[in-house]
Amino acid sequence: MKTSETNLPLNIGTASEFARLRAAFKAAQFDEETVLSTLAIMDMSDIGTIDFAQVDFSRLPEQFEALVYLFLVLRPMPSSRLERLFEPETLEAFLSLGLLGTGDLGPSEYYAKVLLYPLKGFWIASDRYSNPDGSPFVAPPDIVFPAIYSGTLRFLKLLPLSDAEHGLDLCAGSGIGAFLLSRCSKRAVSSDLTERATHFAAFNRSLNDLTNVEVVRGDLFEPVAGQTFDRIVAHPPYVPSLTNARIWRDGGKTGEQLIRRIVSELRHYLRRGGIFCGFSLGLDTREGQFEERVRGWLEDAGEKFDIIFASTDDTKTPSQVLRTLAEREDGIGPEEEKKLRAAFAEAGIVRMPKGALVIRRHGQADQHQAWTVRTKLSEVTEGSDFENTLASHHLFSEESFVNTLLKARPVPAPRLEVKVTHVVHEGELAPAQFVFEIDKPFNLSVLMDGWVVPLIARFDGKETPLDIYEQARASGDIPDGFQLNNFVTLLARMIERGFLIVPEA
Repeated sequence: MKTSETNLPLNIGTASEFARLRAAFKAAQFDEETVLSTLAIMDMSDIGTIDFAQVDFSRLPEQFEALVYLFLVLRPMPSSRLERLFEPETLEAFLSLGLLGTGDLGPSEYYAKVLLYPLKGFWIASDRYSNPDGSPFVAPPDIVFPAIYSGTLRFLKLLPLSDAEHGLDLCAGSGIGAFLLSRCSKRAVSSDLTERATHFAAFNRSLNDLTNVEVVRGDLFEPVAGQTFDRIVAHPPYVPSLTNARIWRDGGKTGEQLIRRIVSELRHYLRRGGIFCGFSLGLDTREGQFEERVRGWLEDAGEKFDIIFASTDDTKTPSQVLRTLAEREDGIGPEEEKKLRAAFAEAGIVRMPKGALVIRRHGQADQHQAWTVRTKLSEVTEGSDFENTLASHHLFSEESFVNTLLKARPVPAPRLEVKVTHVVHEGELAPAQFVFEIDKPFNLSVLMDGWVVPLIARFDGKETPLDIYEQARASGDIPDGFQLNNFVTLLARMIERGFLIVPEA
């Protein structure tokens, strides 16, 4: 029972069939919060680590347990049990829509034809990663990748979800990115190259009754030619490969093929004030760092965009990437490794970081000079952190902000940590190094002068920077020559980095 490239397991049925399934899922409490709490996991990517024999389902409807075993564990289930748990019309809807199959494993068993899971308030179907009969599984080149893998979950967490008119999800797969955009956009478009992904996205749209989502098929921007968007997001394939045989993962010889094509077209499709968010491999080359090269891809429109690249901790050298590709179960052979190594050398690759590329096009009223930043992702970085940084970065150097800051009442950020290193000095331990660390909005670690620490501790939300500066000057707690403008600049940078926050009035 092998999955075929042309064998689409799902049927887009009637509105009443989808409504019946939604009602059944709600009655069974088949939602993400209940799944996570019942399985005692942090997120949906941890499902593969669970020993389901130890899970206590006793406090939940029996239908919940049945759905978990069918669609998450992918375990066949006796027809007699399902016929007892679900109304005949509901069970018929499962069969008619292609979510369940019967007869192939025996006349008295039902099995899931797809993976189906609750995620971000939606129910999402994607391809199985095993065959129902246990035979060897060969993934089709256009497999619809599960949205509950850790990489996809991180991408979804980073999406810009402030209010917008129109959103576009490229390389959309199951459609989950477009669905999230649909909550904050009047219209969201799910676009993918393959028939299979387009079919799954259309099915998932109907399953979730999303009337403001449009599903299209084509090569990147091709199906939306002539249209513009306030939000464009993409989680493209980025694994280096000599071919595109695995459409769901292959990203060209260096892994940058698709992200480069997407960025180079943003000037035609991203509206003024609009934001792009992509998660992919980036390349630091002899030509420059990834984010600097990205600006070059924007060509003559480059000065109309602000760029942030936030990398993960998983930055590899070209040799490390090749070793990883060779060690995979379906890894590359010596000849392919040799050709990829030559391609890496020709491109001048020095490092291969992975992370989020977020780009904002200047709005109508923007007068500031375009800027580029590289930072570090943390586990708590969210899309709103990028949006806030893009909206405020240039303000910290403006005179109006400086004047406002003098009257503000900042406080240390809740997630700020100050780490002090002591050394032996004249026979005693003495503080020698002070490091400010934060993980929101981004991972950041900055070495600070010792006199700054007690000064920052004075910010309790009751006094202004001007008050604190004057008190510190009077008590000699600020170095000679450190003027008020220097102090304000220091505070502005600390607010920008997230060490200090200014509570809203």
